[in-house]
Amino acid sequence: MKNIIVLNAHTNNLKDVNIEIEFGKLTICAGPSGSGKSSFAIDTLINKHDCIINNYPEHIKMISQKISSTDKKLKEIQKIIDLENYLIVIDEPLAGTTQEEAINYSKLIKNLSLKNYVVVVEHRKEIFEYADTVLVFGPESGFKGGNIIKNISGKDYLKEISNDIVDRKENKSSKKVSALFSDFKNIDNYKVELYLNKITSVSGPSGCGKSTYLEAIFTAFDKSVRASERRKNLLEVKGKNYIRRPYIIDATPVAKNPNSTVATYYGVSKFLKDKNTNITIAEALDLYKDDKLIIRRLKHLNDIGLDYLKLNQSSYSLSGGECQRIKLAKLLCKKLSDRNIYIFDNPVRGLGEENIKQVMLMFDALVKKNNTVLIAENDPTSLKYVDDEIKL
Repeated sequence: MKNIIVLNAHTNNLKDVNIEIEFGKLTICAGPSGSGKSSFAIDTLINKHDCIINNYPEHIKMISQKISSTDKKLKEIQKIIDLENYLIVIDEPLAGTTQEEAINYSKLIKNLSLKNYVVVVEHRKEIFEYADTVLVFGPESGFKGGNIIKNISGKDYLKEISNDIVDRKENKSSKKVSALFSDFKNIDNYKVELYLNKITSVSGPSGCGKSTYLEAIFTAFDKSVRASERRKNLLEVKGKNYIRRPYIIDATPVAKNPNSTVATYYGVSKFLKDKNTNITIAEALDLYKDDKLIIRRLKHLNDIGLDYLKLNQSSYSLSGGECQRIKLAKLLCKKLSDRNIYIFDNPVRGLGEENIKQVMLMFDALVKKNNTVLIAENDPTSLKYVDDEIKL
């Protein structure tokens, strides 16, 4: 089979990318969030937007990131394991998996690639051991990305990935809260507990109850009137007075208004000189460097690796991961109270090592303000930053 030849790919932030995709080889698209990985794999290879493609195969198949359950994603891969001569694009197949699951999925995808063109968007290290080619997009995100800065074997790429020890002090605390439900999500005598003033992860295989654990913590300590019905099976709660309130920061869209943009969501649009501005967060921070209000509201977006977003960008165009990070950044813009629990489900999904570090250090900042962070996460890089791990 001939190689697929991609010429002058320039959709979204791609900058006239030229590359060949080999048959019978596993190709991984890596790089920072927003660097152009998905633009190439999905918009270019699947949708054929803004490019020339030679030797395009007759059959194509895509397994989307929108299939959030790891079990469902595995079943989708197993269904197509006998396909031949297809172009197959898989978006973040290892998101949310344990290390053991990630290795098994990677082996399965490698076998699939032997008789097909297989392109995978992924940042988890486990798959690079099996990759024939890694296309690294960058060098940064947004307008600073869009180039293939490296075309390298998986094993060589693994050698380049940093294994530095995380430079942070562990948050030490012996103060603990707990709750016991007679029934929660059809589980009898369900008990949850959490050490305060720490970053705690709940980890384990798909379907083990990570999200249920997070929801139970939220329900037990939510003091609002609307939560009374959900608390009806709560038999016992200890440490309630230690907690001001819990927050769940999820990946749902940041705004309901279809006209919402990054600027309107952050409340800076009325302060901008050009109401129809098309500049990025990074450019705005430079242009408005003397405006303390705009700087205060936007600097956390820069710190969390979202400096490539445009101020007039529609809120509905943001990915789930970007929505979670934007909500976190907006939270940090405010004068934070203490004694809160901040809850995140898969907060680093789809992020590379540098972006993960940025997010986890933001969590550290919340803890240093006498708060607690609880996450459901299996990503090995993020787990380097947690103080306590609950394995289910």
